[in-house]
Amino acid sequence: MKTIDTTRSALVTSALALVAWPATAAWAQGVVGPQASGSVSGGATQSGAVTTTVVVASLLAVLVVLGALIKMLDLKRKRDGEAVVVQARISDAVLRDPRLFSLPITPTAHVPLWKGTPVTVEVAGQVPSDDLRDAALGLIEREASQLGPEVRVESRIGVVPTMARRSA
Repeated sequence: MKTIDTTRSALVTSALALVAWPATAAWAQGVVGPQASGSVSGGATQSGAVTTTVVVASLLAVLVVLGALIKMLDLKRKRDGEAVVVQARISDAVLRDPRLFSLPITPTAHVPLWKGTPVTVEVAGQVPSDDLRDAALGLIEREASQLGPEVRVESRIGVVPTMARRSA
């Protein structure tokens, strides 16, 4: 969260500096005396107009790119928030089950940046029997189905028969 705010501040500061740059360049120019030939001043005016057009077009392009970057960062922040909600709901479901709460089962949710692609929940850990593994996966899949049809569960739960269960 802090990284997003720092990046957003840097982008806004850069945009403001780029907007102010043509004005500071104009202030730095001194007053020039009258010119002897009219053709030189006409060429300078055209050159100044082209330079101004290029600078304005460049600034607009930079602002559009900055706006797109800020929008992407905001979308990523929102999607990360959705991942936290999914992960918390599944963790709570595992902790509520008296057979599973003392086992080291950890769900990790991955929400892609673009909508329409499924949320992936990786479930890792170890259990002492196949029955507990099946119970854990069944519980997690039921909870995931309540969150929506676009949640996919990937199991990384290993069965370790010699695993000593912690006392409840």
